Amino acid sequence: MKSSRRHTSLIPLSREHQYGLLLCLRIHRGVPLHKEDEAWIRQKADDAIRFFEGDLVPHFKAEEEILFPAMQSYPGASRLIEELLADHRKIERLIERLRQGDGSNLGDVLSELADTLEAHIRKEERRLFPIYEEHVTARTAREVEQKILRLVGDALKPRDPELLK
Repeated sequence: MKSSRRHTSLIPLSREHQYGLLLCLRIHRGVPLHKEDEAWIRQKADDAIRFFEGDLVPHFKAEEEILFPAMQSYPGASRLIEELLADHRKIERLIERLRQGDGSNLGDVLSELADTLEAHIRKEERRLFPIYEEHVTARTAREVEQKILRLVGDALKPRDPELLK
């Protein structure tokens, strides 16, 4: 049986995925309870925007500039990377809709963002990372790990824990 532990070079990204899933959980639980509370919805939209800017922008950069190029030639990775890049662009569009939102449909946009981000994270954890772990060489793993650490750090804690409350 294969261990469920992540390859060391992916641990910072996996930690950040946990923070993203926590944000999704807060949105999924909160929107139905607060759908008529415009102030709560606006605050969660603002939190999602701040999380995107502080956490997801560097996370996406680490994936797009470091991980994805390192994996491009791995069997089964190319098409999956295209899907993941499309997810990144969709998440960016949803954040832009939150920025421009007038309040009338922000709850729906927040829910769509949480659905999209959660599915995206699970796709990376369940499909992309196993491909990486199966095919990565020790040398490439060291390079990927060093570059990810320089860009996002060790991710031992969220950049802004207040956003995940």
